Amino acid sequence: IVRHTLKVNDPARWDVDDPKLYTARVTLIADGEELDSDSTKIGFRTFSVDVNKGFFLNGRPIKLMGTCNHQDHAGVGVAVPDSIQYFRIRRLKEMGTNAYRCSHNMPTKAVLDACDELGMLVMDENRRFESRPEVLAHVASMVRRDRNHPSVVMYSLFNEEPMQGTKEGGKIFRRMKSVVEKLDDTRLLTGAMNGGQDNADGASPYMDVTGINYNVPGGVERYHELYPDHPVVGSENNSAVSTRGCYKTDKEKH
Repeated sequence: IVRHTLKVNDPARWDVDDPKLYTARVTLIADGEELDSDSTKIGFRTFSVDVNKGFFLNGRPIKLMGTCNHQDHAGVGVAVPDSIQYFRIRRLKEMGTNAYRCSHNMPTKAVLDACDELGMLVMDENRRFESRPEVLAHVASMVRRDRNHPSVVMYSLFNEEPMQGTKEGGKIFRRMKSVVEKLDDTRLLTGAMNGGQDNADGASPYMDVTGINYNVPGGVERYHELYPDHPVVGSENNSAVSTRGCYKTDKEKH
């Protein structure tokens, strides 16, 4: 293991509006002979979250307007060509979105490459909510593979798990969190809760940002009353649980 620090003076920042990327090249040389080398795209940016003011990218406030996306795509199923991944991110950007949730598993690398190049913030998500070695290895693999992507700003460790609001769920989350922080302590950690977020023994108090799915009436307000210093992100919401009025079909036109 070699640890080395490089000082970079005044780099251009990666941003959703101007996703500036650099190339880092690492070469292994022994006795004057080049044995191996690798290149990776990187970006420089800062981000933070404030419980009252929201998400900040490079010091400026940004409202996260995102979509939840599964790995499949119309016409090709789950065998999605890389070009389709880029097509999807471009179309989402054209729609006005700036955030992409990998629902509910770590995505193919092409998705993150497209988000890096096109300027899309990412919630990178783990599939299984367990603390046994096999699952912890999956979490470690996700972090090792994806931690150089400037688009990734959050790791989500689970989605709507039965134990999320229990004492055992809190212990599982802390165990998974410890694995992530040993490998990358620069991202925000979350999980997508659908009930149980109020429980002080559950997973939510240990998150940097609590993800809440399908907010029941008053749910977020109640959470803020219980945890006034804890940020919240709407991790999965749609019109299936709400309405903006009554809609009718015009029979004369259809």
